[in-house]
Amino acid sequence: MSTRSIARQGFTLVELLVTLIIAAIVGAALLRLMMGQARFMDQEEASRSARSVARSGINRLVSDLRAVEATGGLVAAVAGGQDFTVRVPYAFGVVCSHLAAVTTVSLLPVDSAMYNAPGFSGFAWRNAAGVYIYPAVPAIAAGTAINCQNPGPDSIHTLPAAGGAPAGQIINLTGVALGPVPPRGSLVFLYRRVRYEFKASAAVPGQIGLWRTMVTGGQTEELAAPFAATARVNFYVLNNATAQAAVPAPLTNTRGLELVLNGLSERAPSGSTVAKSAPVTTSVFFENRPD
Repeated sequence: MSTRSIARQGFTLVELLVTLIIAAIVGAALLRLMMGQARFMDQEEASRSARSVARSGINRLVSDLRAVEATGGLVAAVAGGQDFTVRVPYAFGVVCSHLAAVTTVSLLPVDSAMYNAPGFSGFAWRNAAGVYIYPAVPAIAAGTAINCQNPGPDSIHTLPAAGGAPAGQIINLTGVALGPVPPRGSLVFLYRRVRYEFKASAAVPGQIGLWRTMVTGGQTEELAAPFAATARVNFYVLNNATAQAAVPAPLTNTRGLELVLNGLSERAPSGSTVAKSAPVTTSVFFENRPD
């Protein structure tokens, strides 16, 4: 082998330097692309997290508020719209009779878990003018079926014949003086008083959470967190098409609520110093609006 052939084996220093420079440029471009993609994915994940918080709050609020009665459903509200209490119906029925301070009611079929959950706060019945009356809180006992089964075609009960539709049940409401006695055939619903609050979160310390409390019994749960400090409800009053921030006076003028549920991500995404936000606003109007 010649001396010249031996001398040409391998790469020169200049060739190595050029190769390293090209590899560094390509590697830096790939690294920058990967880091940009990672930041984008982190931003998207933070946005999904914030939207999930807002949706969770809306789902639970709407499930309660959609059945609230217009003139007596909202029973308390604090300025700022971050603390309010409503009567949430959970079972409906018809008055069979009122005898010796005992009102017998035939209830329509209802989910057993919902019916047996704690927190019963009272009942309301609808008078001839279409206004719901809220008596003092009675006790609930097993119903007297015969009170709903008068002879002739005027029996009032929701208990089907054998093999029929899912059965309702008959209950007695006792222990209170009703004042006006609900006539036979009046519509009735049982309700729970539920308090909603936007306040300090236990799940995400230092942030705001949405809390739900059963006023009767005191069971409290945090539904979702974190929310922005602007999360609140506004109030629709009578026929006004725009919700107002001020608490209506009287509360019976409230016809619905505007839900301002501005969710946040639990942490700031890459490349940012603040949490991602998801502003969500929707409205729920109460049932049986008189106007």
